Amino acid sequence: MVEPNKIIGLAWGPGFQSTGSPIEVSISGHGLRLATQDEHDGMPAWSKISVRQGGFNDSQMMVEWHGRAGNYTLTVSDIPSIAALKVHLKTATQNNENLKSAGARRGDRATFIWSHAFIWGIFVLPILVLATILWEHERLTAWAISHVTVKQERKLGEQIFALTKRQLTLIEGPGANMVREIGARLTQGSAYHYEFYVANDASVNAFAMPGGFIVMNTGLLALADNAEQVAGVLAHEIQHVEKRHTLNGMVKSAGLMATISLVFGDLNGAAALGSDLIRLKFSRQHEADADADGLKALVVSGISPTGMRDFFQKMSEKETLDLGWFSSHPASNDRFTSLDAAIKALLPTAVVVKPLPYDYAAIKAVLPVHFKPDGKI
Repeated sequence: MVEPNKIIGLAWGPGFQSTGSPIEVSISGHGLRLATQDEHDGMPAWSKISVRQGGFNDSQMMVEWHGRAGNYTLTVSDIPSIAALKVHLKTATQNNENLKSAGARRGDRATFIWSHAFIWGIFVLPILVLATILWEHERLTAWAISHVTVKQERKLGEQIFALTKRQLTLIEGPGANMVREIGARLTQGSAYHYEFYVANDASVNAFAMPGGFIVMNTGLLALADNAEQVAGVLAHEIQHVEKRHTLNGMVKSAGLMATISLVFGDLNGAAALGSDLIRLKFSRQHEADADADGLKALVVSGISPTGMRDFFQKMSEKETLDLGWFSSHPASNDRFTSLDAAIKALLPTAVVVKPLPYDYAAIKAVLPVHFKPDGKI
């Protein structure tokens, strides 16, 4: 009688007789164990074993596997051994199916987790990040700007000015000298090293670049009535630099990531926006701040603040003309009213001061471009 966990049969393959060797085989949940000298070839696992029927009338079970030394075959003929083999084969098959099912469930769960992670990573998270950026845009902008040093801003301004200068025709002469001298007077003690330029351009415009680069067009000089009005425009533009309004405008134009790159020293992408600064629009609050602080700078420098108010009033009267400075510095009656009220609140000694020492009529007479009252050159 063969034990339930043992079967007998004939074995063929390396180490056995060519006509088959009678052998007793132990059966376990792992597989078969043959009494051979090579334990590796004699211990095939169920996963490595194939079973088929064979012999006369398919009355035998042919167990086959591939071992280290070659291919093996075990022929089982007696009925008790075949019965025991079938029982273990059924158990092994069921265990294998259970393993596959468990693996499939793990695979399904892994697929579920992976697919949801993919959806979150590709769609949901970017939307959440974008929503956060939009919600916290002002705060993120302020954070980015606070991490840009004056030295970095100066380097940025140098690159922007180098690009912008290609579009300008810069001139020298009495007008350019006056602008530089008034600018130097208004920026004493500043952390920025300012450079002031005059461009031969009929449009009434002036603009500031990060780091202290300021350009004024001859068209604006031609429209102004005196040096005090020019000083008012310069004081306003200087405050856009001092308050970092130009840098703030770049952040909003270039996007937060470009500004973060700037924080880490990558100036190239931000500098490419240089020409756009000519048309950069400031917020109403930034304009109001530049007006108020520019007015204070004029008083501190001993320059009559009425020039700023009077030039803005002059611009307001010509609002229907195509004046470039208006496109980037929109007029507002509230702004003029605020300036007038601020001037009236000053002591008379701050308003009535010694005029700037320039023959403005002579300066205007030699400008290469003259802007006529009707807005035509």
